Amino acid sequence: MENQAAIAKKREKTQIGIWYSTWYNLGENNFWEHGGNNQAVYYRPLLKDGKSFGIYDSLDREQTNFHLKAIADAQIDFIIMDQTNLVDNPFGGGCINKASIDTAKAVREWNLAGNRRIRYCSGIGAFGTKEDMGHIESEAKLLWERYCEQAWGTEDDHVYIDGKPLFVIFNCLFTEAEWREYQATHDTPYCDRFTIRCSTGHVYKGTYGQWGWVMPDGPQIDEDVAVMMPGWYKFHFTLPFVFRERGNSYRNSWKTLLASEITPNYVVINSFNEYAEHTAVFTASTHEFPEDYPIEGWIDEDGKPAPSLYWDITKEYIAKFKHGDVE
Repeated sequence: MENQAAIAKKREKTQIGIWYSTWYNLGENNFWEHGGNNQAVYYRPLLKDGKSFGIYDSLDREQTNFHLKAIADAQIDFIIMDQTNLVDNPFGGGCINKASIDTAKAVREWNLAGNRRIRYCSGIGAFGTKEDMGHIESEAKLLWERYCEQAWGTEDDHVYIDGKPLFVIFNCLFTEAEWREYQATHDTPYCDRFTIRCSTGHVYKGTYGQWGWVMPDGPQIDEDVAVMMPGWYKFHFTLPFVFRERGNSYRNSWKTLLASEITPNYVVINSFNEYAEHTAVFTASTHEFPEDYPIEGWIDEDGKPAPSLYWDITKEYIAKFKHGDVE
């Protein structure tokens, strides 16, 4: 086996990204009360003062900057803004689109201020059919116009791969191979301007190159990507859940990566703040979970509340990865 210094040198090429939710709004019909599948979100994340816990609006620039600082301090290189339920989703008066654009602007201003550089890209997709993949091209057009043609869309701020801006397709209803065939046989001028990666609902053992979403068999590591996740639970779904086990599921994902002889180009964490599907790792209090809630609160091995447990693991294992540690 290579020595630690040699492994650390190889890992210098690896970019670390994290899925980032931009759909948190306040007021009437807010996401905190209704969430996904009309299920309330009971997590109370750490707020911009760095001390209190509560709910926030994704258009609160100070809160976004607080997140960017935490992301930079953790040595994370880019965010994937989760716009996978339609870029122009009407929820909250289009709050996802508005907050995503504002987040991209915040990234640019963060970088212009001389901070550790962070880049962004978008995850898109919608539940359509195999017969209708045209929505991907139409959403690519929106991404090109709203991001790539703007001041915040250059390689300084947007993730580029192979000389093109990146976006990630999420879809459960057609395979990556079916999408590639569609793109090869249809006129897709906007998609052709991008480098595209794919993700799907559940990624099982032996399936490689997927940038998310759920990894019930642990990370599937290839030269392109490895996905780290702490857990997953979605109400009213029958697919396999991933239980957190007081942080052990997340630690084991990272240990699998550290032990791998493959050094991927990208490590993607699912997710920074997707509290509705219970994949988040950023500091949050779970003290408002109902007594009969089927989700494990964030507690340490002694059963004590541990709001920063998953963020501490994130920072610890990114540092180990960059240092060349193996397990």
